[in-house]
Amino acid sequence: MDNCDLEKLTVSAGMLHPTFSPLLTSYKVIVPSNISKITLDLLTSDSGASYKILCGSGSMVIELKDGVNKVDIEVIAEDGTAKIYTVEVTKLSASAAELSGLEFPEGLQLQPAFATTIFEYSCTVPFNLNALTVQPKVPDSNMKVSVNEADPSDSVPLTVGDSLLEVKVSSADGTRSCIYTILITREQIPYVITFNTVKDQMEYECPVSLTAFYRPVSISGSDPKHAFSAPYIDVLTRRSKVDPLDESPLGESWKVTEYEVDRRMSAASVKCCFAYRGCEIVLKLSELGEHVTHCPHKPPSELDVKDVTDSEWYKAQSASSDSLQIETKHTLQKKIRSWEKRLQKALMEDDVDKLCHHAEEHIKLYKQRLPKSGGITLNEEGESPLDALHQVLVDYASAIKLKPRDPNLHFQLGLAFEEQYYATEIYGLKRKVEDDPQDLSSAKASGREDEILAICKLHGLHGKPTLENQLKALDAEFHQLKEQGQSARADYIQTLFIWLSKKAGKVTSSVIYSSKRCSSDGRTGVSDEESPLHQAFLKHLDAWSLNPDNWELNLYVGRFLLLQGKCKEALQHLQTALILRPSWAPTRFYTGLALLQQEGGAGSRVQEAVMYLQQGLEQLLSQQCITEQYTQERKNGLDSANLFSTVNTQLLRGCLSLGTLLKTVKCPEKTMNPEQVFHITTFSWRLRFSVADLAARSVSRCVSRGAALQQLEWTLLEAHYSLVETLLAKPRGNESWIAKRCQGLTALIRLTAIPPCRELLDMQNKVCQLGVLATPCSSHALYLLGLAQLAQYDSDPDSEQGQRAISDARLSFQASINLENMPDSGPPPEKLKTGQKWWQDWRAREKEKEKTTQQSLTAAGAAGSSSPMPAGKGATRGKGVTARGSVPTPAKASVPSRGGGTPSPRAVPMSKTTAPGSRSHGKYLVNTSLMYSIKKHRSTYPVLCTPTTFYCSFSTRWQASVVTPEKLNGASKPATKTSSKSQLAPRRSDKQECCQPPQIKPVTAEETGEAVLLRTKVEESFLSVGNITQELVPASPANSPISINRGSHTHRLGLARALSRTEDTQDQACKLYEEVITMAPEVHDAYIELADLLIKTDPLAAVDVYCKFPLKPVNEQSFDDAFITGEIVRILMKQELYEHPNLASTFIAYGKVMGLGCLEKYINILEGKYKTKLLKTIYAGIHDKSVEDQDLQEFFRFKCWI
Repeated sequence: MDNCDLEKLTVSAGMLHPTFSPLLTSYKVIVPSNISKITLDLLTSDSGASYKILCGSGSMVIELKDGVNKVDIEVIAEDGTAKIYTVEVTKLSASAAELSGLEFPEGLQLQPAFATTIFEYSCTVPFNLNALTVQPKVPDSNMKVSVNEADPSDSVPLTVGDSLLEVKVSSADGTRSCIYTILITREQIPYVITFNTVKDQMEYECPVSLTAFYRPVSISGSDPKHAFSAPYIDVLTRRSKVDPLDESPLGESWKVTEYEVDRRMSAASVKCCFAYRGCEIVLKLSELGEHVTHCPHKPPSELDVKDVTDSEWYKAQSASSDSLQIETKHTLQKKIRSWEKRLQKALMEDDVDKLCHHAEEHIKLYKQRLPKSGGITLNEEGESPLDALHQVLVDYASAIKLKPRDPNLHFQLGLAFEEQYYATEIYGLKRKVEDDPQDLSSAKASGREDEILAICKLHGLHGKPTLENQLKALDAEFHQLKEQGQSARADYIQTLFIWLSKKAGKVTSSVIYSSKRCSSDGRTGVSDEESPLHQAFLKHLDAWSLNPDNWELNLYVGRFLLLQGKCKEALQHLQTALILRPSWAPTRFYTGLALLQQEGGAGSRVQEAVMYLQQGLEQLLSQQCITEQYTQERKNGLDSANLFSTVNTQLLRGCLSLGTLLKTVKCPEKTMNPEQVFHITTFSWRLRFSVADLAARSVSRCVSRGAALQQLEWTLLEAHYSLVETLLAKPRGNESWIAKRCQGLTALIRLTAIPPCRELLDMQNKVCQLGVLATPCSSHALYLLGLAQLAQYDSDPDSEQGQRAISDARLSFQASINLENMPDSGPPPEKLKTGQKWWQDWRAREKEKEKTTQQSLTAAGAAGSSSPMPAGKGATRGKGVTARGSVPTPAKASVPSRGGGTPSPRAVPMSKTTAPGSRSHGKYLVNTSLMYSIKKHRSTYPVLCTPTTFYCSFSTRWQASVVTPEKLNGASKPATKTSSKSQLAPRRSDKQECCQPPQIKPVTAEETGEAVLLRTKVEESFLSVGNITQELVPASPANSPISINRGSHTHRLGLARALSRTEDTQDQACKLYEEVITMAPEVHDAYIELADLLIKTDPLAAVDVYCKFPLKPVNEQSFDDAFITGEIVRILMKQELYEHPNLASTFIAYGKVMGLGCLEKYINILEGKYKTKLLKTIYAGIHDKSVEDQDLQEFFRFKCWI
């Protein structure tokens, strides 16, 4: 009787949403634009009930108009009960253009979630996905859709960085269209990328990571284009809003996304990342991610235990009935430490399992709250990541109180303490309850730093002095103020001294952090009892004392002992862990690291240490390609539990130490065969590139500029410097590449978070010298050298070294100016050759090397004539090799190349006679005996270089194989074999360049043997990035376009700064500052520094300088602009020039940017001087009102100004 439900409700077009149910009364339907009407099909549940349509004529056929058509259906039961069902029918307009959905078949997630009215999206995909298919959905089948102007069903190829997808939808009538954009970002390939040609390697090398660009961006207006990987340029520009490479200020829209560079780079040919393990595949970069995931040559996921069990020390230990002797003596204390006791009091709970579960939940919460890479997260009080992590500490400490003999609880508490160190140092997190009264906000800290630098300047320390000199300046200022009776000011200076001393103490470990002085990082933190690292170490010791046979506890204790420099004791723990868990990569890695750090080195176990470290690095990189399940486990776990976390500087330092070792290690023939030497040489190059890449990624994660970041930056800088040295030690031809790397490294040093110190300044100076040695006629290289020399002077102006540095700096800047608009190739400028001692010392060393080399060649020739060897196989055995580890001597040519420079041969041209053991290949020579040596062992060792690849690189880089000792000594003895093709080759004219062999030194007794000979030749035949081949193009001036040095105001600004340091040259400095202002009127520094020179003798002249600055409209002015107006106000107020015509206008401009609060002290002075007219003008101008404004008049009366 009272049943008023519908049993059936359907429409003739479209579909009901949601699906019909008698209990649901509201529905929606969307129909295409070509549907003009729909028919309803209704049926009541009760045959006695009735219904009627409450729209239009009441007919079951509904006429539709564009847009929403509301249809109400009233159902009336027999007893009169009524229910209304509503159907909203939306008829799409023929001119509508929109999507109803956007999906990827791989199940990838869009950010934000799709909505019809949102047109921009982003999506992150795995690095091994090189193509995808977009599935756009349209509400009207008559609409047309395309993806990047192609059919939506087509697969869209992805670049290795950012790919922009444009989904265009057109209306049914074709009158309108709209575009939905999707930014697809592939995750970064975790391996070092080796391009197939040097040209591509140079073009696509990021100056920060020294590997291929990732999501490349360039700086607008830079010429030549300054390109970087996006994550790294974001870090650098957060520190200083200038172009890192040339220090030019960045505009509002300075960042240009280089999609075209990304596309070209993705199409470039690269070698497999496992080429050093034998993979010979060459493929497109965009396909590399998918290939390395399934490459049969990739490192095994499970390490072979025989690598450990077959070692001599393991066999000796297995044969012994005694366990390894461990020096560590530690027992669990009955008396609980005070810091642990405080944690145990924080929570009252009597169930250990509940406490552990509670801790695991807070670990997940901590990971969720952490800021994203390079970002900053603002949390409410009590909701920061450290609050969650503190609760983890409380839970585990409380569990230990209930169950003190459980080693796992102590271990977990140790991990939590170590994570606290990472949280504070990497992410800059700090709980408010633990705030130190000396710790300030970044703004206040920056203000204090500026004050300290101003005080340093008063005491003759310009630029950014070292911490030691800053403290000296503060001390001198303190005593000077005390003598003058200014106690209040002296007390404030003492506060600055204490603050800076404490800050210096916090970063001491990073300031002195160097592979030369300290083999492991964090040593200070581990020994500091209040440090989370020290507390973590004690908890790991507690856990180990309860279970000394646990491999994991021995591993962690050994790792912390390495941090403290207790290498012998650490090795005992690590070898115990390795015996218990021989297949675990971290145990091998840290054991190898401990072997290298033993007093006297690894000794006879060097090959074992190299193997362990290599396996560890390979596992570290392979960890980036792990399964989704493992990724989720890491996502919810602590970084401290991941011994291969890249924020672990100890890990990266170990890799860098190995790379440095492999550059210089001399392995006897009895220890390693030739292929193993080749393998190590190639691996050493890749290792240092991997360290630079991983360190750059870790730096981009850091938010805080604390000690951990500084240690990571030291690692990055040293990896860079090592690779620059390696490239410089190769034969000539890489000058532009060396200069590019030196420029990038100089930028990193200039923008580093490491406080100024002698070691950093020395590295900057050396890098800039290397850049000048590579390109002595480069105006920019000389400018960078001048900056480094000026910094050397500023750090110690009164020393003899400082005086020489300021003299050299002026010569460098002047040379850079003189070379403007001239070719960047040619003979070195006179101001470099005759004026700078370091250059003269270098030339003296080179001449001494040449003399020694000639003596060696004479001896080698005599030995060759007295002990002839058969031609062909082994013909070059025992021959001298190119000197390593020093700047190569430029080869002399009969005719200089264009621009007067020394020619840089790119290939070895054929001569009339070929050397023994060589054969012709077209116009080039190949050393067949060396190829044979590599090919001979292919069956017993992974293929590292095919004969073809070796030919290409060898024939272009190593020239000693085409020169016999007889030829070098002028002997006329003919070669054993002559190439028929070379006899037909035309004789070179006098205008063509000739190629000289590299310098050769005698082989020492310990270096004799096939292994060393092969190693040396392989090093010379490969560039620092591995087996990258050069194009076989004969050297010719026409192949190298001439580059012109550009004119720049920065060169003059540098010279002006150098001249301003001494009183007798300050007049010259003023003229140069004026020249800079004319060339670049927007550069603030020129005005500020020129005014500083004038203000002591002529304050009004300083005001005139500031007034020349082209101020923007007030609403566009920056804080730097406000500094200019603020200085004008300060000077005029100090001189009491209240009627100066520029005072009121600059007051107003300054107040509008900085606010009235910054003017308070000046306003009080003006009130005391009864300058009410000026005050009224200032207030009215700041508020953009007339002086006669009624509200202002009332305020003026209140202030008694009228």
